[in-house]
Amino acid sequence: MKRFGWFLALLIPMAATAAEKPVHTPPPGTPPMAVAPASNTPLDLAPVVDQLVASLTTDSRTQARSFRMLMGLGRPAVPYIVAHLGDSRSLPEQSIWVQAPTGRADTQYHPWYVHDGLLAVLKEITGFSRAPLTGHLLPSQRAKSVRKWVTFCVERYPAQAAVCQRALQNTSITDNGTPPQIASREP
Repeated sequence: MKRFGWFLALLIPMAATAAEKPVHTPPPGTPPMAVAPASNTPLDLAPVVDQLVASLTTDSRTQARSFRMLMGLGRPAVPYIVAHLGDSRSLPEQSIWVQAPTGRADTQYHPWYVHDGLLAVLKEITGFSRAPLTGHLLPSQRAKSVRKWVTFCVERYPAQAAVCQRALQNTSITDNGTPPQIASREP
């Protein structure tokens, strides 16, 4: 009887692997899935980042979700986030909580403007800080931090240098008294 048990113990897993895998059939009325881009084709994150940055000023809950999603995009989104630096719109909530991985304390940032919040996002993604992360910066200090991040971005992402340099076109970082403007998608 023991031999027969060992025989079945070996035979059952082999039979399970030989069986055909079931094919998933979506229920009727389900919209078709989008085709995934080829592995060598980079995903265009510009519209995603544009939408998330635009939603930062709506309300506190949307702001928190947008900041989490921006951080979740990771390093490929850095040039597109840098393109939005210099945005001087006020945030509805002057607090960003970053849940840390185990073994580290949670981090809280206190940005006043979209620019300051994006600096916190860039610090979390890259691990680098190019300016103080506070809302108490003068316009000249904000402009200096934008120039530092653009330089960093162009050095690290040369293929997307034009995207990085869009931050320099934001009129909110110039001290000419014109109303703030957000980076446009056109180079």
